[in-house]
Amino acid sequence: MIWRKLLILNPLSGIILYLILNLSNCAKDSLCRHKIWDDSKEGKGVKKIDFDCMNGDVEWTGPYGGLFVNIKGPVKEHELCIQASSIGTSALVSSVSEDNQLKRLVTILEPKNHQHVQKRTLCFPAYKDTLLFVEPDVGAFISSKITIEYDIEQNPRYGEDACRPCTDEELLYNFCSSDFVAVGKVEDIKSTPAVNILQVSLDHVKKQSAKYFTKETVNLETRFTGKLYSPGQCSVGSSDLKFVFMGKVKFNRLELKCAPTYEDYQELQKRSKLKGTTLCT
Repeated sequence: MIWRKLLILNPLSGIILYLILNLSNCAKDSLCRHKIWDDSKEGKGVKKIDFDCMNGDVEWTGPYGGLFVNIKGPVKEHELCIQASSIGTSALVSSVSEDNQLKRLVTILEPKNHQHVQKRTLCFPAYKDTLLFVEPDVGAFISSKITIEYDIEQNPRYGEDACRPCTDEELLYNFCSSDFVAVGKVEDIKSTPAVNILQVSLDHVKKQSAKYFTKETVNLETRFTGKLYSPGQCSVGSSDLKFVFMGKVKFNRLELKCAPTYEDYQELQKRSKLKGTTLCT
């Protein structure tokens, strides 16, 4: 199945009155990871960075003034998700309209009394480029840190459409384009209104862009285990069937996009090979 969920917060408006003092770019062929240090050697004021990848992050240490984050998206409607966190300071994250109006998206609160860092996540529809403005608290220390991560979903699905099974075309496409493809069973499910967490046991990991699953050897048999996530709005039931799990990594979580049964997907592959519609092997 493909799952997505849209989160919306009530925004406030404002006007940008800052001068951009420093420009930094994230190239297309980079990992779109950026680090900024505000120290006495750098000009204090407002900085700007550009991202030209489908996902990325910026880590801002010793934040002062403000930071524009320009995310270059595809020239069509897509879903942009941002995740924000901070240490040693509070901060506001706003979107910037074409007429330079600020629309508050996320308020990041400073963790108190050794609390765990709270990560705020927000997803919203976007078109082409999105300009964000990050404003730290004026009392931020040199050791303070703000982290902004983002992820672009080119073909988001909302509402009831988000929970339907993938079509044959979507299965063939996701088998080739997903960050992970694995075959196995669901061992356990934990559900909340916001998310379903599936504990899976895997016979085969056909594809993974990094080592996401834990390798285990029991009675000379090697298996892999891991956790997959889907929105709580989509019902997930237990089953003894074997599935082909396909999905993407989003903010260090394995998000499930499609989960046909292994038997059904084997039949689809046979048909697609005969028709010459297979996208990859």
